[in-house]
Amino acid sequence: MATDANLTWMLESLVEQTAGANHALVLSRDGLKLCHTSGLSVDKADQLSAIAAGVQALSQGASVEFGDGTGGVRHSMTEFHGGILFIVEAGEGAHLAVLADEDADVGLIGHRMNELVEQIGAFLVAPPRRREHA
Repeated sequence: MATDANLTWMLESLVEQTAGANHALVLSRDGLKLCHTSGLSVDKADQLSAIAAGVQALSQGASVEFGDGTGGVRHSMTEFHGGILFIVEAGEGAHLAVLADEDADVGLIGHRMNELVEQIGAFLVAPPRRREHA
């Protein structure tokens, strides 16, 4: 099982070794931040996690309505003034998000993200949260 420390180290390595990548985080499908690089403050990581979950939810809706109906989303990429947000599935119920410079090599970043997901995806399972009965 990947520990938080190991996962943090892997995210830090992804950012450090990938030109143009600035920040990375792993989140649950419902937007709960699981782990993030040190360049993101806790508040910014929470905000990015919520944004990434929203983008994935919208992409899933588009897939249901206009794709094959399964709701499957392989990758999401949002290019904005000043940067690019990449999001990929990273295990059952988990996603990997990377923020990059606007002139970053999207192919390289996508490739590195997929490599990381292949390494850790089986360990990243974020089942839906359940209410505890009092």
